[in-house]
Amino acid sequence: MTSLVIASAATLVHVGLSAALGAAPDLVLVGTAGTGAQARTLVADLDPDLVLIESHLYDEDPLALAAGLRQDAPHRGVVLIGAGDGQQTVAALEAGLSAYLPSSATVEMLLATIRHAAVAPGSFTAPDLARALRSRYQERQTLSPREGEVLRHLRTGASLSHIAQTLLVSESTVKTYVSRVYDKLGVHDRTQALAAAARVGLL
Repeated sequence: MTSLVIASAATLVHVGLSAALGAAPDLVLVGTAGTGAQARTLVADLDPDLVLIESHLYDEDPLALAAGLRQDAPHRGVVLIGAGDGQQTVAALEAGLSAYLPSSATVEMLLATIRHAAVAPGSFTAPDLARALRSRYQERQTLSPREGEVLRHLRTGASLSHIAQTLLVSESTVKTYVSRVYDKLGVHDRTQALAAAARVGLL
C-alpha cells in the first residue's frame, strides 16, 4: 500500500484527486493540506510514501515546497501538478522532484505517475519531458544580437582584444560575451563553439 498526502488550496482539486485515488485500492490518502505549512506538518506527522502538491498554494511556492520535501526524505516520492508548461517541467526536473504532471492529465496517467514515483522517487517522469528539454535546449542556443556578432568575429580568428577594439567595448566585456556563447552552445573553447554553431545554423 502507498500512503499519500495532497497539498492544494483548491477544494475542487482535493475532491477530484480524492475521487481518483479512491478507485485505486493500492493507494491510500492519509491526509490533505490547504497550505504549505499544513503540508509540512502532515508530512512530518504521517510520514507518507508520496506527496502530491498542486500549484494552488498561496502561502508558499509549490516548487520550493516540493523540492524541500524531497530533500528532507529522498526515499519519498513528490509529484508536482500544474499547468502544462515546459518551463515548469524542466524546473521540476532540476529541483529533484519525482514527477511533474499537467493538471489536464487523465486519471490513468495520474495513477501511473503516482505508482512510478512511489517505487522510483529519484527517477523523474513527465508526459512532455522530451519536448520540454528540446525546447530548453533550443532556447539556450538562441544568441543575442551582440553575442552573435562576437561569434562571427571568433570565426575570423580575431583575438579578444581585436574584437573589443572593433566593437568599442572593453576586453572584459568581450570575455563575458564569449563566456555566454560557450555556455549557450554547451562548449568550452572557440573551436567547439564554431563547430556547434555551424551544426545548428548560427553561422
